Amino acid sequence: MLYHPDKHRDPELKRQAEQLFNLVHEAYEVLSDPQARAIYDIYGKRGLDVDGWEVVERKRTPAEIREEYERLQREREERRLQQRTNPKGTISVGIDATDLFDRYEEDYEDMVGGGVPHVEINKMHISQSIEAPLTTKDTAILSGSLSTHNGNGGGTINLALRRVTSAKGAVFYATVGPLVFYLAIQQLIIRPYLRAQKEQDLEKQRESSASDIARKKQEAESAVLLMQESVRRIIEAEESRMGLIILNAWYGKFVTDNSRRHERAKVIDVTVPLQCLVKDSKLILTEATKSGLPGFYDPCVGEEKSLKVLYQFRGVMHQVLSGDTEPLRIPKQCKSWDKDGQTSVLDTTWI
Repeated sequence: MLYHPDKHRDPELKRQAEQLFNLVHEAYEVLSDPQARAIYDIYGKRGLDVDGWEVVERKRTPAEIREEYERLQREREERRLQQRTNPKGTISVGIDATDLFDRYEEDYEDMVGGGVPHVEINKMHISQSIEAPLTTKDTAILSGSLSTHNGNGGGTINLALRRVTSAKGAVFYATVGPLVFYLAIQQLIIRPYLRAQKEQDLEKQRESSASDIARKKQEAESAVLLMQESVRRIIEAEESRMGLIILNAWYGKFVTDNSRRHERAKVIDVTVPLQCLVKDSKLILTEATKSGLPGFYDPCVGEEKSLKVLYQFRGVMHQVLSGDTEPLRIPKQCKSWDKDGQTSVLDTTWI
């Protein structure tokens, strides 16, 4: 109803409302079709936009679609892992073929079975190694080998750390014992690797979703414009009953740690969208990311987000901070008891 074009007289608002209304209609058509919904839940819109190819047959059931997707996902993960670990291996075999070339004895042809030369494997060597890039300079290498000769054999397993120490590519190898390895791996490898990997993943995610973010931002701004008249009526109704008024609300990444003050907060104003969701002096948000709410978008893709709300209820101001996927209900309600210990009413308390 909020986005219905007939609800808006202004030509520009009507145009923006029509665009958002078409998105709502498209979403409804997908979510009301079990097969289309199953494809969307797994593949997103790409699975629905058939451009000369189909991911799976449309006649399959949702369970079959999910099973096929998981199989393809495993195959992709295996290929990705193989590319990252750079596996290398060699197998060498020693063959005793003396009998094949020794044809100079006079009685060779007269021997029983002499027509078929005897060839046997008398030694074998197998080696395998994998590499795991930990940072731009550090690589962990796990290698092993197995050798046999005339029935006797042995093997080795090696774990090494390779670090590039200069721009010329000087390489330092070190083999560490279990205790030293555990301590060093935590401080020098795992933590820096996780930080570097997270930054790389975030940067790739931002680059790949830049156009999508811009589109969602534009849709959110259009939605906020379309909400203005509805929000005005809601505020008037809430003020008349001293109900719930959203004074200010922000969504995104807040910097509260003093050690990270150099980082810039990445938040957007969502006061109007939240007030639009107020009904009967209550605001209820379900357990899901809030970036999908009308008038919202993700200002910091891949980073931890929160919702901060400053609101007024019964003439008193309150503030609440909620995690991105945490459910939220304001004002919060809890049970109270009468003098006999029986539950009597729902009493409003403050978060």
